[in-house]
Amino acid sequence: MSPSPSPNLSPNPSANPGLDALLRPVYRMFAWTFLAVGTLFFLFPNGTIDTLNGVGGIFGFPDAPHLAHRFWLGLAVAYMAVVTALAWMISEAPSERRILMPPLAIGKAVSSGTCLLFLIFDRPYFIYLANFLVDGGIALGVWWTWRLTHPLAAEVAVTRGAAGGALSDASRRILSAIGDAFLPPGGAFAQGAEEIGLAQKVEAHLAQAFPAGLPAVALLLHWVDMQPILFHLTPHRLHTLPLPERVRILEAMEQSPLLARRQVAVTLKLFLGLHAYRDPAIARQVGFDRSYLDGKIRAAADRRKAGGKGPFPVPEASPGPGGR
Repeated sequence: MSPSPSPNLSPNPSANPGLDALLRPVYRMFAWTFLAVGTLFFLFPNGTIDTLNGVGGIFGFPDAPHLAHRFWLGLAVAYMAVVTALAWMISEAPSERRILMPPLAIGKAVSSGTCLLFLIFDRPYFIYLANFLVDGGIALGVWWTWRLTHPLAAEVAVTRGAAGGALSDASRRILSAIGDAFLPPGGAFAQGAEEIGLAQKVEAHLAQAFPAGLPAVALLLHWVDMQPILFHLTPHRLHTLPLPERVRILEAMEQSPLLARRQVAVTLKLFLGLHAYRDPAIARQVGFDRSYLDGKIRAAADRRKAGGKGPFPVPEASPGPGGR
C-alpha cells in the first residue's frame, strides 16, 4: 500500500520558486522576532514597558504604567506563540501555505488597530503608537505576500514580462524615484538616472531574466516605498518625497541595524549600480574599459561550449593599469 500524501495546507500551490526563495527568510525572521519579543514580554514585562517609555520620553510622550496583574500578560504571550507558529509554518513553504497568511495578517491588524484606538481615546502613550506602526506594517506586508503568492500571480508576471512591461505603473514609479536618488542629475556624474534611462534598463533586464520573480521585486519596491511611514513617522511614501528626503531615507536604510531594511537597500544599490556603470558615458568617466572583462566572459563561454568545466580561465599574465 502506498503511503498517504502529506497534508497540503493550500489547494492552489503557486509555482513561483523565485518568490518563495525571498519569502522563506522573511517569514523565518518574523518567527524568530515574534519568539524573541514574546519571551521578553513574559520574562521582563515591566522592563519592556520601561524601555519603550524611555524612547517615548525623548519625543515627549508620557510614561505608560506597569501591568497591575499578569492575566493580560498570559493572553499576550499566547498570542505571540500563535503568530510565531504561523510565521514558522509559512516560512517552510510560503506559496503552498499561503492559507495561513490571512490569520497572521488579521492578528497583527487587530493588534495595530486596537492600539490606534487606545492612542486616540485612552492615553497618548508611545507604546500604543509603536505597536500600531510595527504591527500595522507587518499586517500590510503579510497581506501583500498573500496576494503575491496567489496561484495566478506568477503567470500574470510572466505574461507581463513577455509583453515588455515587467512592473506595474505603481512599482515603476517607485523604481524611478529610487533610481533618481541613487543617481541624481548633476551629482557624481553629469548624467542622471532619468537621462540614461536607468529605471527602464533595470525593468527590461527583469522582464528578460527574472519574469517569475517580478512579484518579489514589486514587494521589495513597495517595502522601500513604505519606509518613511514605518520608520520615519511621516505620512508620505518614498516616491512622493523631494529628492533630498529620498536620499536621506535610503541612506538610513543602508545603515540600519535591521537586516530587512539594510539588505534591501544594499541589494537595490548594487543592482542599480551594475546597470548605471554599464552606461558608456558613465563608464568613460570612471575609466572602466569592458574589453578585458568581456574577453574573459567570451573565453569562459567558448570553453563551456567545448565541454570544459571549472572556473573562468585565468590569463597567463594580468594586464597592467594601461593594458586594458
